[in-house]
Amino acid sequence: MGPALLAFLGVAACSAEDMGIAASDGGIVDSAGGDAGGTDPLPPLPDDVALPIVFVHGFAGSAQQFQSQAMRFVANGYPSERLRAFDHDGAGLSIAEYVAGADAMIDEARATFNKDKVYLIGHSRGTTVGTNYLMEPSRAAKVAKYIALDGAGCEGIVATVPCAAPAQTTNTRPGQTHPIPGQMHVEVATSKESFAIQFEFLFGKKPEVVDIVKQRAPVQISGRVVNFPANTGRDNSSLEIWEIDPRTAMRTKESPLAALPIGPTGAWGPVTVDPEKYYEKLVYSNDSNVKQHFYAQRYLRNAPFVRVLSGPPDTGSRVNTNIGDGHAAVIAMRMREWTPDDTLEIKTESASGNQDAGNVITEATGSNRIALHLHDDAASPGVTTLNPLPWFPMQPFQTGADVFMPANDKPDGTISLTNLPRGDASKPQTLRVPNWASTNHTIMVMFSDYAQD
Repeated sequence: MGPALLAFLGVAACSAEDMGIAASDGGIVDSAGGDAGGTDPLPPLPDDVALPIVFVHGFAGSAQQFQSQAMRFVANGYPSERLRAFDHDGAGLSIAEYVAGADAMIDEARATFNKDKVYLIGHSRGTTVGTNYLMEPSRAAKVAKYIALDGAGCEGIVATVPCAAPAQTTNTRPGQTHPIPGQMHVEVATSKESFAIQFEFLFGKKPEVVDIVKQRAPVQISGRVVNFPANTGRDNSSLEIWEIDPRTAMRTKESPLAALPIGPTGAWGPVTVDPEKYYEKLVYSNDSNVKQHFYAQRYLRNAPFVRVLSGPPDTGSRVNTNIGDGHAAVIAMRMREWTPDDTLEIKTESASGNQDAGNVITEATGSNRIALHLHDDAASPGVTTLNPLPWFPMQPFQTGADVFMPANDKPDGTISLTNLPRGDASKPQTLRVPNWASTNHTIMVMFSDYAQD
């Protein structure tokens, strides 16, 4: 499962002096044992063991829920080219259609690598797809092992297919085989504890690497720009990737690192990035005058499943966002649920006005949601009340809170977001973004689901 988040589009790039992002500095601590230059993957797994992996996400999800685990698999010697993730309509209900789509991807992977079978992994509603797939013996014959992440479990599948079912301890559905204490629904898909269970089940040994640290080879990122949650390609749009100077919170050059037209599939990349640097992704299209800005933490390893969540100008979240020339609208996301144990401190420093640092996580906003919509509520303009925003708390895996962040159409300051994941003050995760005014700009901040050093 993932965020049922409908983000928005923009129309034009901005000049280099208009904007930027900064993030907390700090050295890379290489917990996998390499030097400061990064780590290499472990020796390759045997070819007959490293069968292709096909991942199927859940309701309102995407391939993004597989990104961290893909990095971990590759760090442990799994061949990256054998990883597959099946994107389907995250809000649709056509399980039979999704089973057929998964079957097509499984057949493609089998043919590409000349293998009779694959490993199949489903999460949440993806386990419903998996169960339906594996009820048919002819399809089950294509699957060597099956992992059901916090969903339907191992019941109902052909008995000859070995199955493991990691789940949060509150999931009482039948067929759960590996409860993981203290974790939430999406966290079961993305955590290192879950990865350790998955890796040992597939390969018969414990993984040597579970922490995500910088790789030695150049880092490449790729993915899709999608209409979310349908996961259709955002056709006739453009994606620009800009390098950011963390000292000045500005773009470093007059031209982007990459300028990519987006076609019917939404696919883009690969683009080579520096794991020590930060980047902005800008999406724009002729069907909107709103510029869409995406900011993320550093890409420490190859990331083939980056999803830029976009949509037309009449998307629900845009329509229900209170916009204005003097305040910003920020969506803070993480593929690990926000809980009351988290801290997400936000402050604004700008010529348009300052906002004192304050934690926006409350019992309401920290209620196991993935996407936090933060903007000035029309009911209390110009002040931060942290009251729930209308509409957003009713959406799957989303919520919203009234937070006033002074802004300008041409940014004149920065908004700083600092997360203490689950309250761990030893690893503050900070991103700073320009204080774009919400009339013509959207801001999405993507925190990693693991703490970066």
